[in-house]
Amino acid sequence: MKVLNTNIQVKKVSIENHNLKGNFKMLPIYTKQIIKEDDLNYTLILGFSVLNSKENPFPIDMTVHLASTFTFSNESSEEQIENFMQIAAIQIIYPHLRSLVSSITASSYLQPLLLPLINANLFQNV
Repeated sequence: MKVLNTNIQVKKVSIENHNLKGNFKMLPIYTKQIIKEDDLNYTLILGFSVLNSKENPFPIDMTVHLASTFTFSNESSEEQIENFMQIAAIQIIYPHLRSLVSSITASSYLQPLLLPLINANLFQNV
């Protein structure tokens, strides 16, 4: 199996500051969607959200979706591609999601929000 091309796009970024003060616990919401465009092109969309609520106050509402389309060679089997999309693709895209979240919060004059390093297997059941 060989990946011929990777295209990364920001699909959505939204941030709203609630100007809350104090210490907060971040309860992130991660999402994953795999879309088969055709036999050799697959798109992975990783999402991150953190939301303010009465039960779990947080100073901002933020949602970020990052999409990556991978083009595979003709000799790639569907099983190989599926395995790649479940682990390796996440390992490739998640650092970009982390960087985007940090950059957006910092450029919004907020304390940069640093997402933790994660194991790609955590996204398997998302």
